[in-house]
Amino acid sequence: MADSDDVNMEDDGSLEVSTVPVAEEVDEEWWDLKMQWGGKVFDIRVGGNDMVYDFRERIASLTSIPPDAQKLIGLSSTVKGKLNASHDAMRFAHLGVKNGGKFVLVGTKVEERFVDPIKALREGEGAGEDEFDVDYKGKGPGNDPRNKRKIQEIIDKVPITVMNAPREGKKLLVLDLDYTIVDTKPLLNGALPSSECARPGLHDFLKLVYPHYDIVIWSQTSWRWLETKLVELDLISDSREYKISFVIDRSCMFPVFSQRNGQLYKHEVKPLAYLWASFPQWSAKNTIHVDDLSRNFALNPGEGLKIRAFNKAGSPDGQRDRELIKLGTYLVGIAASEKDFTTVNHKYWSGRGRRGRH
Repeated sequence: MADSDDVNMEDDGSLEVSTVPVAEEVDEEWWDLKMQWGGKVFDIRVGGNDMVYDFRERIASLTSIPPDAQKLIGLSSTVKGKLNASHDAMRFAHLGVKNGGKFVLVGTKVEERFVDPIKALREGEGAGEDEFDVDYKGKGPGNDPRNKRKIQEIIDKVPITVMNAPREGKKLLVLDLDYTIVDTKPLLNGALPSSECARPGLHDFLKLVYPHYDIVIWSQTSWRWLETKLVELDLISDSREYKISFVIDRSCMFPVFSQRNGQLYKHEVKPLAYLWASFPQWSAKNTIHVDDLSRNFALNPGEGLKIRAFNKAGSPDGQRDRELIKLGTYLVGIAASEKDFTTVNHKYWSGRGRRGRH
């Protein structure tokens, strides 16, 4: 990372970055390639604005060979052998690949590789992930044609499983789970009872906002961990005076790439357009996304509300946490007073003024 003198930080501690420029603004070129592997030939179609990351992931989806094990022979005269993580933020159009070209893949399928079970467990929990946060300077990643394609792919491939049907006339509240409404670390390692891991006032908060909002939980973890957390926190019990409409896991997120002074950053996002495509009664006008990391709503910054991370469960500071009390009051207030949330600047939700998003 660049020296501190060269990095601008927002007042919430996030790093100010910019998007990676698109390769082709208007008429995007497409590459039709043939890949040979295991005695078979695969057809691969790649857009010029796609990232090298997308290309490597596409190969992985076809062959089960993870990106770090892929060796590509004959793909490009400028990149010989392995494409690696340092190439991920490069647009495919800049890779120097000949349209209609052929290349050979060499690598070992993931099920044939040795995997450290402890490392796999930590990755499943999201442990050790770099929790940096970013704030976009100028044009954000929402209009990137590559990102729009990724959203449509999720819409087409991943249907939403509804637990409790959305109610007519209700606004949409999208809640992050980890470190927004629960301190995840003691919950997973059993250091504290589940009730003490929940952010103070959690169930009262959900009961308060439920008359105004349908509630969706979107977690940046895999489904097996998400399901465990929901059960242990007693969030999906029939006895509660609120209902969760549905839950979404990490499979409906994808990475975007940004840059700052030559340093590349990669982080995943939660695209609200995925929800709006299935439920057209919701839009930017009546949706709010609460998260402890603003990078998660980088595609929808106007709908995002950043809350202070809750990571001190069991301590005196954790017990004194009142964020959900303040947040509940704010959400109920704007639900009653604002017909169009696009006129509200959620950055100042905690009392520093609300209006004037633009």
